[in-house]
Amino acid sequence: MELQILLSLLGMLVAAGAGAIVATTINRSRSIRSVQQLSKIFKQRAMGNLEQQLQKLDPAEEAELGELAEALNQLTAELATTFQRIMTERNAMAALLENMTAAIINTDADGMVKSLNRAAQQVLGLQENSQIEGRSFMQVVRDHELNALLRQTLQDGLERVEVLEVGPRQMPLQVKTTLIEENVDPSGVLGLKPARTGLVVLQDLTELHRLERIRRDFVANISHELRTPLASIKLMVETLQAVLEDDPMAARDFLIRIDTEVDGLTQLVRELLELSRIESGQVKLNLKAANLRELVEQSAERLRSQAERQGLSLRVVSYSSEEWFPNALADPDRIMQVLINLIHNAIKFTPVGGAITLNVVRYQPRPDEQGGEDKLLVRVQDTGVGIPPDDLNRIFERFYKVDKARTGAETGTGLGLAIAKHIVQAHGGEIWVESEFGTGSTFSFTIPVFQNS
Repeated sequence: MELQILLSLLGMLVAAGAGAIVATTINRSRSIRSVQQLSKIFKQRAMGNLEQQLQKLDPAEEAELGELAEALNQLTAELATTFQRIMTERNAMAALLENMTAAIINTDADGMVKSLNRAAQQVLGLQENSQIEGRSFMQVVRDHELNALLRQTLQDGLERVEVLEVGPRQMPLQVKTTLIEENVDPSGVLGLKPARTGLVVLQDLTELHRLERIRRDFVANISHELRTPLASIKLMVETLQAVLEDDPMAARDFLIRIDTEVDGLTQLVRELLELSRIESGQVKLNLKAANLRELVEQSAERLRSQAERQGLSLRVVSYSSEEWFPNALADPDRIMQVLINLIHNAIKFTPVGGAITLNVVRYQPRPDEQGGEDKLLVRVQDTGVGIPPDDLNRIFERFYKVDKARTGAETGTGLGLAIAKHIVQAHGGEIWVESEFGTGSTFSFTIPVFQNS
């Protein structure tokens, strides 16, 4: 709008200048050359060229046209400064809108799209070079509810905020429609009508909904994890009171069960606090050069007797022919925690006669991956029951457990893998799982190589 005002001012300037030229031409025939110069400059101004300045007039002509020429040069300089300021502000605003995470669409009063930012193109599934100017809002968004919302706002001027599911993927969006009406000519001198534009802001709620689902699951899971053992403890205490004198052996058995339930609750609370501290950044890693192969072997040794009691083989193999193997940049205690968790899970979900294999190798990066050559890869592979495909994407979420009916194995607190994920990520590594249901699983994670300074 400021550009429009500037152009109007330029037009008035041209008209005023033309009047001065005519008057000067009629009354001062000896100033023809200066009048021609003035006429040429006025035409340049009307075309938007604000750089060219009037040349100094002859002394004989200066009295008649000098003041007009000086006024023109001064006004031109002021217009050029204002124009530059407007363009700078406009470019800054365009850059801001283009880099906003919210999708923004601007329309005219008739609902024809004037502009939209990159986020809007992504939300609506449009190509970067899509031609949208001059197309209707409905043609661009292809959603009747969204179009109706904007139409209502353009008609009555009321701001509206609703949550709609838009597009083929039914993406949940918070939609805000606003009518912007700006009086660009308060004095009425320029004869400009108020500018009316529509503004649509779309905020993707997908991540918010995901976090809300995790929160609900967390509340439900923690309630279940606490309620079940507490109910068992209460029942056993009541039974214990009834049989304490008549059946000492049964009373002792109930005491052992109560102790087991209390241990489970203690472990749950401990892991909850541990996960909370890790997620909030309160856990500081003691990073140093660590022999990752030794850590793997020590972890396997700690759980070897448990694996053998369940009829499983547990071994560490090396697929690397390198005599010298680089150290990892790691906190040894935390990496041991990750390894023991993964090995313990493999033991829990592998039937009698199965095998668990651990190995450490240099990580082979993908062709499009940066910095992968400076990492080490640890694998924990088992021949267990595997993980159903539907559960793979959520296996590292806290409290998430595979249905016992599908695995046939007792599950733990559901926090171990979430803790392992956060520890690995805190080291700058990645953790993932590959599994075929009924065949087995392979948990893998990467750790950066220690760089000698």
